[in-house]
Amino acid sequence: MSEKSKSILAYLFGWIGGLVVLFVVKENERNTKFHAAQAIVIGLGYLFITIAYRYIPIAIPFFSMILWGLYIVAIIMGISKANKEEEPELPVIGNIAKSIFSTKIEE
Repeated sequence: MSEKSKSILAYLFGWIGGLVVLFVVKENERNTKFHAAQAIVIGLGYLFITIAYRYIPIAIPFFSMILWGLYIVAIIMGISKANKEEEPELPVIGNIAKSIFSTKIEE
């Protein structure tokens, strides 16, 4: 399987796909690992924010729809960068992924 395919699959299957590509699949290039780390950050970030929002006692109009839209945009940006084989770092998400998974990405 090509590096591009592994990167795209990481985004398509969310944080679980990212975990599989980052930790299970061997012999990945740095960019593929970085895409997988970003997919984990995007997926878990969306999940945690959605769960936390349920416990907030006030309702914010259209919050869930805006959050879903940001999630989809981040996934599309990641898939686009993986498909074009560009530098994988997404704004904000890339820095978070680097700080959490720096040792795994640089292996």
